[in-house]
Amino acid sequence: MTDERTEAETVDGPVVSLIEWQAPTMTRPDAERLAAETGAALRGLPGLVEIRFFGDFQSGTHYYFQVWESRAALERYMSGEAMLRIRDAAAPFVAGRPSRRLFDDYTVG
Repeated sequence: MTDERTEAETVDGPVVSLIEWQAPTMTRPDAERLAAETGAALRGLPGLVEIRFFGDFQSGTHYYFQVWESRAALERYMSGEAMLRIRDAAAPFVAGRPSRRLFDDYTVG
């Protein structure tokens, strides 16, 4: 996935990563177990501010919502082993290719 903004347009500050993926066979207990395992693996990573998991079990569409203190923190995660472990944990449920969108977080306070 590419970020089409130029370096000059990128703001240094918090960034939100929204990962959408299809998991039509995943049950609620599967999702809760995956969220617990993923959360345990990611919490404590340098630069991770928040992570949330949510989805629609009828459509099979699910999301990871991650807030990182900076793009540099996100990029360190993306190039590290933790991301690969997360992919492996979700792999039995994933149908198709997940998508990721990045957003600058301009929340005040």
